[in-house]
Amino acid sequence: MFLANLTREKQEAFLNLAYTMVYADGRLDAAEKKLFDTYKLEIEDADLSKAHAVDFAKGLAAFDDSSVEEKTGVFFELYAIALIDEAYPEEEKVLVDMMQKRFGITDAKMQEMRDGLKTLTDAYANLAKIVKS
Repeated sequence: MFLANLTREKQEAFLNLAYTMVYADGRLDAAEKKLFDTYKLEIEDADLSKAHAVDFAKGLAAFDDSSVEEKTGVFFELYAIALIDEAYPEEEKVLVDMMQKRFGITDAKMQEMRDGLKTLTDAYANLAKIVKS
């Protein structure tokens, strides 16, 4: 949702961070894969097959010169990966905490993001139910 306006370099850095978050717990969940695959729609010419695990702290450094809005958008996208499968293992928590500190995201903003993600996923579930019935 918030990636199209990033530079090509930052988009690539994001995809590697996203890949790292998806595989943080050592497994690929279907909901995480589905979310990861949506980045093809938002990032022009995205080659998801080139994404790979990176040192998360070093990957985050690519956004040090970003605006607050860009950092918040990147944080939301990565946080959504951690939350989308309704499991939040310690490996993901460590990465989220690292990102929260680096980007200066407050606990209140994180709660706002969790609530927004729940509203969005509930809306999709309701639409799917309408179509199926």
